[in-house]
Amino acid sequence: MTDTITPKQLAAEIGVDAKSLRGFLRKNFTRAAEVKGTSWIITKEAADAAREHFAKQRTDADPANA
Repeated sequence: MTDTITPKQLAAEIGVDAKSLRGFLRKNFTRAAEVKGTSWIITKEAADAAREHFAKQRTDADPANA
């Protein structure tokens, strides 16, 4: 098993738009200048943080939880 995932794979897994996911990643897991413009490779740490973030957003937006 690999410890990395692409934004497209992760977005599909957690049910969010890849653009929203990349925005979250840019804000919270800034990449080094030399890799900007290259393919994203998301670490396990960043993927887990994104899963938690977007799960919380869905929970907070669910009227059943209000």
